[in-house]
Amino acid sequence: MGNEFKLNVNSDLENLTSIADFITSSTRELGLSEKGVFQLQLAVDEVAANIILHGYTHQTGPIHLTIWKENDKIIIQIQDRGEPFNPLEADEPDLQAPLEERSPGGLGIHFLKTVTDSVHYQFKDGKNILTLIKTLD
Repeated sequence: MGNEFKLNVNSDLENLTSIADFITSSTRELGLSEKGVFQLQLAVDEVAANIILHGYTHQTGPIHLTIWKENDKIIIQIQDRGEPFNPLEADEPDLQAPLEERSPGGLGIHFLKTVTDSVHYQFKDGKNILTLIKTLD
């Protein structure tokens, strides 16, 4: 599997900076372009913020991030023990509707799907496991 980077943090908004720094340094070391680094940093920030704000509704808990490279792909796996939630089943936002008619939320998931090559979700052994895959450019 080559280089593998791991970060374990508590689900606290104060840890978003640590997560962003981890994504930036790890993906750079694995050879991702600056544009790709920025895109993944924003995507993972969105996922982590949603875990913190919505996944752990009545308590805090762990967020585990693992990043590695397989051939020409960067893989980021995000695990948490919050409420089960498959972001791939969320409704697509209506990007054509006027702003005042749009319902809040949903753009982060849309962005996540846009900046990665694929996103996979599973709930296994009491854990949400979200896997993001981005091809090196």
